[in-house]
Amino acid sequence: MIRKLLILVCLFSSVNTFAQQTSDNQNNSDSPQPGSEYKTIGAPLPELRIITSKNQEITNKTVKNKANLIVMLFNPTCGHCEDETAMLEKNMFLFKKSKLLMAAAPMMGPYLETFEHTYKPNEYPQILIGIDSNHLIDKTFLYQALPQLNIYDKDRKLIKIFSGETPIDSLKQYIE
Repeated sequence: MIRKLLILVCLFSSVNTFAQQTSDNQNNSDSPQPGSEYKTIGAPLPELRIITSKNQEITNKTVKNKANLIVMLFNPTCGHCEDETAMLEKNMFLFKKSKLLMAAAPMMGPYLETFEHTYKPNEYPQILIGIDSNHLIDKTFLYQALPQLNIYDKDRKLIKIFSGETPIDSLKQYIE
């Protein structure tokens, strides 16, 4: 009898502990993780400092316009990023007001010039491309797949995130 009572107490204690841990985990998942304040829908665009291959600075003022901004986090040596860039360039006629900002990590600087020579993004006034110098990638990248496209509305609030190659049909509704 004592043995059965002890087993019931242990079982009840285990269930209670599990329920408490589950509740704590759910409460913690509702609160933003450190550094995630820019990774959720509705989040503002962080302060930009992108340096072009011509050593020009791109800031939030540079990308200010009355249309959506597509920020493409990419690696100039990534095949998927190359394919996405080629697809976007073929569809630049859709970009009447929207801008495309392509940001690569600082260690990708040596590869940027070759990428620009191959894909010619600088031939399109709607495309701005450079190296992230203010931790934009750290603040916004979800670490799921490259390229990552973050869509910001005219007020520079995050409205959509695409990870990996994204077909133009999925992007059209965000391009003005």
